[in-house]
Amino acid sequence: MKRVLIVEAQMKQYRVAFYERLYAALSDANIQLRVAYSNPSLKEASKKDTCDLPDEYGVKVKAYWLVRERLILQSLLQETVKADLVIVDQANKFLLNHLLLPLGLVRIKRTAFIGHGFNAREDRSWLSEWYRHRTINWVSWWFAYTEKTTSYLVRNGVPRSKITTVQNAIDTKEIREQARELSGERKNHLRSQLGIPASACVGIYCGTLDKPKKLPFLIDAAIKIRDQNSNFHLLVVGGGPEQALIQARIEALPWVHFVGPRFGKEKAALLAISDVMLMPGAVGLVILDAFAAGLPLLSTRLSIHGPEMDYLDEGINGLLSEPDVSAFAGVVSMLLRDRDKLDRLRMGAQIAGSKYTIENMA
Repeated sequence: MKRVLIVEAQMKQYRVAFYERLYAALSDANIQLRVAYSNPSLKEASKKDTCDLPDEYGVKVKAYWLVRERLILQSLLQETVKADLVIVDQANKFLLNHLLLPLGLVRIKRTAFIGHGFNAREDRSWLSEWYRHRTINWVSWWFAYTEKTTSYLVRNGVPRSKITTVQNAIDTKEIREQARELSGERKNHLRSQLGIPASACVGIYCGTLDKPKKLPFLIDAAIKIRDQNSNFHLLVVGGGPEQALIQARIEALPWVHFVGPRFGKEKAALLAISDVMLMPGAVGLVILDAFAAGLPLLSTRLSIHGPEMDYLDEGINGLLSEPDVSAFAGVVSMLLRDRDKLDRLRMGAQIAGSKYTIENMA
């Protein structure tokens, strides 16, 4: 039986359902899956969104976080030696990669990359990016997150014949079902518990509370939206290093409701009582949460978005503004006043949500 090893730094809640399906699919093909991961760094732990995998295919290993948590060394020598294929994130923080890549280049160990292909982070270093570009074609295969990733790889010399576009996704079945089945009475009850009137327009932010998400921008814009729409309320769902900053900022804003990290049915219910997803900063897989709940995604034109931003079709399932507080607030306010346009965007979001699924990804 062939053995595939996938290496993660830590195991995120949103990846569990995907690995369940991948394990079943590979077992049917007589291939053994092993997914190695470690405890999160202190920064990642603050997001409160990690978990463990079943022992059938999950392998939790010791990790050493080095250089202010910028590098990770995992105890994976034995698992790596046993594997016929090792799939790793194209991230320089994994010290294991710097051993695997030369071995892959000379065909001693079959290795594959999975990921974005390009790095959109604002704090990226030129040396790290030079090395990423230099080694981009040192693997046997690429699992590209989106078509945008595939196009980038081809432009940078990776043969299309060794790329699989996986259409990176998360399990949104529960959100789709909750959004469809939650009755108006239950929605109003949940809104009442949160202090949100039944007639209010609700924007929701759902994601990590960190710098790339532009949370001060979000709060500034929300204040302007509230000035133009007196029945506007904002839900903030998530955790992370900027949580204390955001909680202090909204303390005098009773129409902003911080609920912390929420998963499963709790998160699905919060999405179901909302009207729009507001993500002025970096957008990644959360776009699929929005679409699953039938929420148009409203964001800004930035270079730091993840490749999943490809899924947004402007004017069909979401809207973009310039990265300016007043411009973003104006777009949101306009949409909340135009119910016909909002309904059309919500329908477009529902259609997109049925296309990008973990079943297709697996």
